[in-house]
Amino acid sequence: MGVTIAVIVGLLLASGAMVTLRLVRGPSTLDRAVALDALVSVAMAGIGVQTAVQRNAYYLPVLLVLSFLGFTGSVGVARFMALRDEAGEESADEEGAGT
Repeated sequence: MGVTIAVIVGLLLASGAMVTLRLVRGPSTLDRAVALDALVSVAMAGIGVQTAVQRNAYYLPVLLVLSFLGFTGSVGVARFMALRDEAGEESADEEGAGT
């Protein structure tokens, strides 16, 4: 069981590093928002692994709150992007991405 936990933790750390790289590099605001949502998901997976290993349900309310925040954050960003597209505005991120 120790090897399995080590592999899972290693994969979570690798995915967290890759998502953090996407968060830093961008190139657009939407990429950063998706990366932030994925980072919250990786954190939730880590908390879930810790809860399973310790056989303690103490952190389950934390998972509930993180899932709610991740969902509302994603919906908020999607709504903001939709309103920005309806207004016909383009960000500097999208204009510079094609060059």
